[in-house]
Amino acid sequence: MNALVLNGLVAAPVVMAAMAMLVGRRGRAGVGVAAFGGLVVLAWSVWAVVVSTTALDGSHVDVAWVEAVGIRWHLGLDGISAPLVLMSTVVFACALIALVRNAPEGGGTTALAVLLLVIEAGVLGSFLALDLVLFFAFFEVALIPMWFVIDRWGDAHGPRGEALRRRAATRFLVFTVLGSALMLVGFVLVRAEAGTFDIVEIAASYQPSGATALAAAVLVALGLAVKTPLWPLHIWLPDAHSKAPTVGSVVLAAVLLKLGTYGFLRFWLPVVDPGWEWLQPVVAGLAVVGIVYAALACLAQTDLKRLIAYSSVGHMGFVVLAATTFTLGGVQAAVYASVAHGIITGLLFFLVGAVKDRYGTGDLGRLRALYGQVPRLGGLVAFAAMASLGLPGLAGFWGEMLAIRSAVFPDGSLPRETFVLLAVIAAFGVILASAYFLAMIRSAFQSGETGAAPPEPVVRGDVTAWEWLTWSPLVAATLVFGVAPGLLLTPVAEATVAFLGGLR
Repeated sequence: MNALVLNGLVAAPVVMAAMAMLVGRRGRAGVGVAAFGGLVVLAWSVWAVVVSTTALDGSHVDVAWVEAVGIRWHLGLDGISAPLVLMSTVVFACALIALVRNAPEGGGTTALAVLLLVIEAGVLGSFLALDLVLFFAFFEVALIPMWFVIDRWGDAHGPRGEALRRRAATRFLVFTVLGSALMLVGFVLVRAEAGTFDIVEIAASYQPSGATALAAAVLVALGLAVKTPLWPLHIWLPDAHSKAPTVGSVVLAAVLLKLGTYGFLRFWLPVVDPGWEWLQPVVAGLAVVGIVYAALACLAQTDLKRLIAYSSVGHMGFVVLAATTFTLGGVQAAVYASVAHGIITGLLFFLVGAVKDRYGTGDLGRLRALYGQVPRLGGLVAFAAMASLGLPGLAGFWGEMLAIRSAVFPDGSLPRETFVLLAVIAAFGVILASAYFLAMIRSAFQSGETGAAPPEPVVRGDVTAWEWLTWSPLVAATLVFGVAPGLLLTPVAEATVAFLGGLR
């Protein structure tokens, strides 16, 4: 049963992609097949989570894959990965459903839907992988198709639009592939020290020490920092988001960034000794610099998509800060913040795409008083912005607050004074986040200036029934996890104790 559930979860998107591609030769019917495939994968992920346990013991698939070098087809699902799997399948299903009624410019909607399903297979494989090399392989499967998504369907408007789109796609690929290469070298060094690529065995018995172990941990951290992204390795992200099509931005922000944060929890913590004097404080410090830098950068943005892209750098900083504390609460905060960011930022990019569809621009200098023309859309943007800045009662609140709390009470071997200072600076970043989101709402949806008039819409009308259908799961999840955080925190705690042992 475990083999059927876990292998099927990885295979289902590939099978549905093949079916959509075959049907798509006869027209747009392939998009409908892909959307149905997204729902099938979502249902399969629910089944997988229901039959799994919070611990990995007895709930995984482990067979030889490349036996000569000790690489195994090792898949598992526990309370750390299950929330991210469910969040990912919900986001992909919403993105594929959105394509049914919102074809990208330039056509080829079926091909875009097929690529999204291939990316989904890579993402799910990454979250299920328990072998270092297997994780790397799925990691690459998820990354490479995104280059085609940005390069083929990205925004080409404006001066040098085609060249800038190609540059954004290429920069995304170069940075992430180089990061993956560093990560792979780190994994090989871990194999040399631990004698296995199996992360479950490594977490149970590996005692990192010496220069080789330290070098391995640094290389793995660098590779994951590129994908997260962690400041200052974030420079590929704003251009990739600003040029990607709406569904590409949704998937990139909500799901693909989580491969980096999940990697920190699953594949970095077991290969690091919290007693090392400088590595964890440095990584935590970079995360906090990213929180403040991203907030200041957001205050200077004039484009909605770039503003949300920079906000993602800050949110991922909270996740990495929590992970570096080496505490049970830190892992809970990191998983919770990852899921909350995926839900909320996915919704924000859907909404910004809707604004651009209606007005032909995301320029804050041209958008004014939109509440008067699209009050429901404006209300949803305000709702998502409040959730993103951490308003109590919505999902974004718990991730940030738990991350700050975990930094105040880090592992006993870490320098507490340093982490308390970082927690205070991170809290200041929350205040800055409130400033830029409130400024965005005032500028674009309220009048912003005396006598300012809203721009003339390219497409008239407020939120459509199809858009409500597409976005409502993300709205509902934002509300549910905001008022019932235990739905995530309890299984994460149980899985963390089982996987990493005696974290306090």
